[in-house]
Order: sequence, then structure tokens, then C-alpha cells
Amino acid sequence: MSPGVGTMVNTFLGAFQGSVSVLLTLLAGYIMARRGFLDHKTVRNVSKLCTSLFLPCLIIEEMGPQLTVSKLRDVWIIPLWGLFSTLLAHGIGWVGKRLLKLPYWTIAASGRPNSNALPLLLLQSLKSTGVLDTLSQSGESVSDTLDRAKSLILLNAIVQQTFTFQVTPRIMERDDGHNKDDDPESQDTLRPGPGRLTSVVQDQERVGLLEDHDHDSSDTEATRAGDGYRNALADITDRPDIHWPRRLRILEKPLKTIWSDMSPPLIGAILALIIGITPPLHKQILDQDGALYTSVTQSIENLGELFVVLQTFTVGAELAIVPSTHPGVLATSWVLFVRFLIMPAVSLLFVFATAGRGIYVDDRLVWFLLILIPAGPSAMLLVSVAELVDISQGAIAGYLTIAYMFSPFMAVVCSLGLEVVESAAKRVSGI
Repeated sequence: MSPGVGTMVNTFLGAFQGSVSVLLTLLAGYIMARRGFLDHKTVRNVSKLCTSLFLPCLIIEEMGPQLTVSKLRDVWIIPLWGLFSTLLAHGIGWVGKRLLKLPYWTIAASGRPNSNALPLLLLQSLKSTGVLDTLSQSGESVSDTLDRAKSLILLNAIVQQTFTFQVTPRIMERDDGHNKDDDPESQDTLRPGPGRLTSVVQDQERVGLLEDHDHDSSDTEATRAGDGYRNALADITDRPDIHWPRRLRILEKPLKTIWSDMSPPLIGAILALIIGITPPLHKQILDQDGALYTSVTQSIENLGELFVVLQTFTVGAELAIVPSTHPGVLATSWVLFVRFLIMPAVSLLFVFATAGRGIYVDDRLVWFLLILIPAGPSAMLLVSVAELVDISQGAIAGYLTIAYMFSPFMAVVCSLGLEVVESAAKRVSGI
């Protein structure tokens, strides 16, 4: 067997093992939820914990050492390509939706890949099979290559996460079939305004602060009204009337808008950037001989390492708990076609056409990740977005279950990607 064929086989086996490990981790969560060890509330809380604490810690741990000014100049292509490929995939999903009359969730499923857990597990498997050696820079250890790869994956994940929560809810909520602003039952909760308001207790049959009802209404209408207005009887918490100083009031609205768009991963990335580009902080926190390394940094690392496996386990549990329905053969086939054929083909062609031509950094690892980023199954986050906008999650959960059964096909993408990387490397070296 020639060295090139041997490397390709090792790459395929490593990526296949990584995909299978993802499936087994998902299966473990699925079985535990089915057996009653986890309920929906617990799974949702753990999932929020992963996103709000463990992922920001992982971002600080992995991205902080890499976020220096010189290194940022080299890896700008990663977030840019991640954003562009996501926009392109959403556009392709929109075309399929219009031509094939598919539901709107197929646009989001076509456009949003799994940008953190799956790529990270694949890279760990490639390290164990020795394939990651071929992507290392001169004098770089395999562990350093893996750390660098993690930081680049997470840099892209931040872009994907921000894009998802800004755009995806507006797409998916259109599957609901009605405008929530015109739905009286979506406005049944009394929201406290400025000033001190105490708990409100009123007669459930006639709520004085709400729209008056006829005494002669039918039992069905009374039952529906009672159910719809139940949340209105909940305690209204005290909320102080806080005003910004007059001189700063012009900044109130833009700052509140910016803060509302902030997410824990984005905050973690900002902290990682500040620590990485500030030499005193970098030395004290990220250098092994720094004063805070053995205490603060080690604690951050311990929390960050919980993210990948726990997030994957939680996703498996969520698939078991959310009642899934058949997503439809046409919708499923189209999204799988985009995620496993069109986007890998686009990324392979992009790297083949641009790598090693002086457009961006000549780095085999960067080239390989440019291929890996847009490919693979859709993000499990789509179930959470569906819950956020209050639409049916059944079809999405059913599709995701099928999509992750196809995740071993990522082994083919990784094998072809390594061949493209080797071809570009030969072009740079003039061989």
C-alpha cells in the first residue's frame, strides 16, 4: 500500500471512529432519558449550563493563548469563511424551500452545521490515529496542533452561535402559521413596568385588568380564557424604577441593544481576546509560570473540558424527551443533500482553488478546517431555537435523529479533505 493510500485510509478510519464516538455518546444520553434518569427540565437546565458556563470556559482556555495580534492576522479566514459558508447554505436552503414547498425549518437546518461538539470529537479521534501529525507545523507537537485546532473551531463556533440567535428564530417562527403579536393568548402575561408593583390576586372568572368577558359565554370559552389567563395571576415581582443619568441617557438604548445581543460564548470570546492581547494578563493567566495559572486557569480548564461530552450526552437525552414526528421524506432528503453533499463539495472546491496561492495563510491545519467547518449534520441547537419561538419541535427532532445517523459519512469528507490539503501543499512546495 502506497503512503498516500495508507494516510487516506487512516484518515477515513480516524474520522469514522470519531463519528461513531459521537453516536455512542448521543445513544448513552438517549437511553438514560428513556429510562427515566433525566426529565425535560433537567435536560434543559444542563444544556443551558453547558452553553452559559462550560462553553465560555472552553473558549477562554483554548482561544486565549491563540488570540494574539500576530496570530489573528493569520486566521482571519476561519470566521470569514464560516460566516460566508453559513449564508450560502441558508441561501441554498431557501431555494429548496421555495422550489420544493418545504417548511421553513429546512432553511435553518440546511444553513447551520454542528460547529463545536462534532468537529472537536473528530479532531480528537484524528489525533489518536496519528493523522493529525500530517497537519502539524514544523516543530509543533500533536498536542499543540490539537489545541490550535480547538481554538480555530471555537472561533468559528462563536460566529455561528451569534448568527443563529440573531437570524434563525426569525426564520423558524414562520412555520407557526400565525403572527404572535396578533394572538391574544400570547399577551396574557402582565409585565411589570417601572415602579413598585406588589402581587396581584384576582378572581379567575373575571380579571379586572384584562378584557371583560360576557357572563353568558359558553363553558368552552370560559375554560379557554381561564387557561389563557392563568399566567396573568402569577406574582408580579418588584422592579425598581431605574433611570440613567441625563448626560448618559443618549447611550442607554444602544448599550441595552448591544447587551441584549450578547451571549455567554460571545462574552467568553471577548474575555479571551482581552486576556490574549494584553501581555500582563496573558503572562499571569495563560503562562504556566503565571501567578494565576495553577488556580484560576486550571479551574477554567476543568470546567471547559466538561463541555464537549456533556453537551453531546445532553443532546441525545433531548432527542429522547422531545416527541419526534416524521419530518417528511422530501424535507429530510433535501437537507441531508445540502449538508452532506453540496456544502462539502463547495468547501473542497474553495480550498482546492484558493489554498497556497497567497490569499490567506499557508497552513495545512487551517486548510483542513476550512473544509470541515461547513460540512456535516445540522446543529442540535435547532431544537432549542424551535422551543424558543414556540413552534413544534417534533419534525426537527425527527430530522436530527436521522441526520446524526449519517454522521459517519464525515469520514469520507475528512479523507477527501486531506487529499486536497496534500495537493495544495505540493503546489506551495513546487513539487
